[in-house]
Amino acid sequence: MSGYYDNLMQTLGGFARYFASSGNDATGGPGYAASYGPFKPTFVPPFRRPRNNAEAQYLYNHIRTIAWYMDALPFLSQAGLPFRVGVDDLISLFPLWGDLAGSIFALYQIFLSWMFGVPPITLGWMALNVLVDVLVGLVPVIGDIADVLWKANLRNLDLLEGWLLNNPAAARYSISLMPKSEFLPRAGRRSARRGAQANGRDRYRVPPRTERMKKGQYVPEDLD
Repeated sequence: MSGYYDNLMQTLGGFARYFASSGNDATGGPGYAASYGPFKPTFVPPFRRPRNNAEAQYLYNHIRTIAWYMDALPFLSQAGLPFRVGVDDLISLFPLWGDLAGSIFALYQIFLSWMFGVPPITLGWMALNVLVDVLVGLVPVIGDIADVLWKANLRNLDLLEGWLLNNPAAARYSISLMPKSEFLPRAGRRSARRGAQANGRDRYRVPPRTERMKKGQYVPEDLD
């Protein structure tokens, strides 16, 4: 029991530190950057398939934002919870209707991936992830716990990123993918390559081909 209460107090302490910490931004929460290199939380959907790198980056940013908010709400993850909780997990507490609402957002993410040009076989794997998520979520109590662990939206984000990085058909895009471990970095993080420039900070440039940014590689634009 002592371990349970220790974890509970650590979680509550994480919430307290989160709301008491200094600094603020619109989406990342106190102490977190509002952007990171080319990535900014993007809630307005694009209305066409990307025709250039800027539009492709915007579409990716929107898909990543939806996936993280559905499966791992940034302000909850940053508060120190020992597990990730997203909008999908919260609405799934409402039997049937919550699961159906979550599946609509998950299918929306698949539609956005189709706009990117993701092939049918990969879209099929994405749909299978959503189907498993819905079926498991229909089981009372156990389904809600399993839903927290499955994370269909983040799994489908991984599939999209794998296609963007490795498939020759995606070579027409040159965009930057974010590190997997965090939605946005803490404010004030320094570049991993301090001596790269005279001021000790990296400046983001569009890569020659799609690549994943390393954790701490760039100082967020809004913190320069």
